[in-house]
Amino acid sequence: MDSKILNFFAFNSASYEVKKDKWNDVNLEIYYQKGHEFNLDRMFKGIKASLDYSSKNFSPYQHKQVRIIEFPRTGGSFAQSFPNTIPFSEEVGFIADVDDSDEGGVDYPFAITVHELAHQWFAHQVIGADVLGATMMSESMSEYVSLKVLEKEYGKGKMRKFLKKALDGYLMQRTLERKRENALMYNDGQGYIHYQKGSMVLYAMSDYLGEENFNNAIKKYVNKVKFQDAPYTTSIDMVNHIKEVTPDSLQYLIKDMFETITLYRNRVVDVKSTELDNGKYQVDIDFEVSKYRNDEKGKRYYGTQVGDTLSYKTEKMKNPVLSVKLEDYIDIGIFGEEEVDGKKKETELYLQKHKITKIDNKVTIIVDKKPVEVGVDPYNKLIDTQSEDNRRKL
Repeated sequence: MDSKILNFFAFNSASYEVKKDKWNDVNLEIYYQKGHEFNLDRMFKGIKASLDYSSKNFSPYQHKQVRIIEFPRTGGSFAQSFPNTIPFSEEVGFIADVDDSDEGGVDYPFAITVHELAHQWFAHQVIGADVLGATMMSESMSEYVSLKVLEKEYGKGKMRKFLKKALDGYLMQRTLERKRENALMYNDGQGYIHYQKGSMVLYAMSDYLGEENFNNAIKKYVNKVKFQDAPYTTSIDMVNHIKEVTPDSLQYLIKDMFETITLYRNRVVDVKSTELDNGKYQVDIDFEVSKYRNDEKGKRYYGTQVGDTLSYKTEKMKNPVLSVKLEDYIDIGIFGEEEVDGKKKETELYLQKHKITKIDNKVTIIVDKKPVEVGVDPYNKLIDTQSEDNRRKL
């Protein structure tokens, strides 16, 4: 090898066909069973996109080649990233039937390839100590790269589908927890935390801080710890690098997203649209924002001292809505429609972060075109326990 590597490698043996390509000076090879050519171009595209994103944003790729090697699904339904070599199950890549329509799902041979290549940085350059939170630096970061590449490939409009899938997966799987749920930076290796929640948290931090600002913090961290010997890095060091570039107004995100288990309950209560004389539209939105925290056993709490908890109740409510004290910036979105190739396509008319300090909120926004839907946190960047009422059609 041309670079230091972990004592971690795989043996794969078969009568393979080989397809080759190049990215800059790096040789790309996919070893596959004859007849399984369906998604090779998608996988090459994923290799190149992942190499391009991580090389530009974090550090140079450390090897002269990338090899993806097919193995039968009897060996499992996964892919795994070894130094410059990625064994990849036929089931999740080579024989996948991908639906490319707007109604279809995620292009997972492409997405999984991006994720596995990102591990060449996050697991093979950045090597976490074998302690709580280690998988945030490997799995969460690789999934973050996958989301950012998907965003660049398919546009921000598609991100709601990816983030909603991660949100629903996290919320469902945490109900099955038998031991304890830790905060992300102290997670105990549970997949639903470091994959689903981790990808959402890092994507949201990139959105709040700006992608370049966030990636520069991670770049500084990577270049500090890459290829280091023991003692290895921990999630505390990574979070400290993110904290350094987080302004005072957003420091609450560090506590909410990394240090605690924080959940939101946001919803659109009412919305009204009025066409104005100048052809524009006035949109009046009533919405609620509340958040709470869980301890590791799932017990809910709203604050640790007097004055932390907000309360809101109307005559119609049997019980008040409670919240941790709010000084949060939340996306408010208004969406329209346009026809593209005979199909209606959502367009973003307005999307801005509003500072929220109370549970019950009302805003009035003027947009240029006819609105058809509004939303509070409309792209599901936050961990909302009931995200179906984040949006409302007019």
